[in-house]
Amino acid sequence: MDNMYWPVYKNIEREFLKIAEYINICDEQLKVYSFHIADLIIRCAIEIEAISKELYKRLGGNMNPVDENGKTRDLYFDTDCLGLLEEKWGISKKKVKVSALEVFLTREENIILTPLKKSNKRGSSGSQWKKAYQALKHDRRNSLKCATIENLISSMAALFILNLYYKDETSDLGRLYMNDRTFDSRAGSDIFNAYVVSATTLRMELEMDDLNIINIDEEKRKESIFIIKYTDSTYREMHRAFCLDYYETKSNFDKSEVIQKYVAEHPESKEKSMNEICIEAGGHELLCNIFVNRHSLNSKNYRTEVIVNKNEDIYQKLKYID
Repeated sequence: MDNMYWPVYKNIEREFLKIAEYINICDEQLKVYSFHIADLIIRCAIEIEAISKELYKRLGGNMNPVDENGKTRDLYFDTDCLGLLEEKWGISKKKVKVSALEVFLTREENIILTPLKKSNKRGSSGSQWKKAYQALKHDRRNSLKCATIENLISSMAALFILNLYYKDETSDLGRLYMNDRTFDSRAGSDIFNAYVVSATTLRMELEMDDLNIINIDEEKRKESIFIIKYTDSTYREMHRAFCLDYYETKSNFDKSEVIQKYVAEHPESKEKSMNEICIEAGGHELLCNIFVNRHSLNSKNYRTEVIVNKNEDIYQKLKYID
């Protein structure tokens, strides 16, 4: 999707990096403030307001909210729009890492950011950068100390994340067996890296869904903005190949006189897997003779992709193939 907000965000990035040419941006300098930084924070927040309202509309949010008296009121970018994004996508947990070479931060709390945490709250409960924005908007001179590098970085990080959701791009990473590409988690930024989680280790079964993803940490999944996964067509092809291999394996298993004799002599083995029975009945040689994986091995067009994490199912539910 064409993103008219992205060039504006990149201009703010460039101005921030220009500041870094004159100020050594390190942990001890995060409280440095200025009128120029105040201007950049306000510009960030204006963009956040606009993009959050568009995302709210895209999600089917009520564009004509009413107050407690039933009268139409203004649409609020924080409690209404960011509130819905939090409900649908869990944006308060999404993380970015400050990775610009021009920035010399060392403390983890300054490097790893969750800039949209509490962004849908108002008043003293809101995020620090949003409180700074409100103060600067209403009384810039007396609130200038809020215009810090720290608040600017946080507001840019928030805008960066919202831009990624607005673009909503899917990136093809290419064929798995010849893939020499890695996903660039900067996603076009010169300052931040987005958190990414991989969902490409699967436990293959006759029936498949997200429960078949192995080694995916649920907390990291909630924190990630991007997910690396198999394409839908690859996922279906992997499942089809597994099912065909399974049916041939099951046929070999049922026809094996060695296995049938063993099962007859060891009725308790019926509770065990085909793999376990093969090993017990004839060792690895029998296992290799029974098990089939030629369909899975012959597939060479498996592809992976990167999608934006919207807290939705990664993979569709698949039933066994007859």
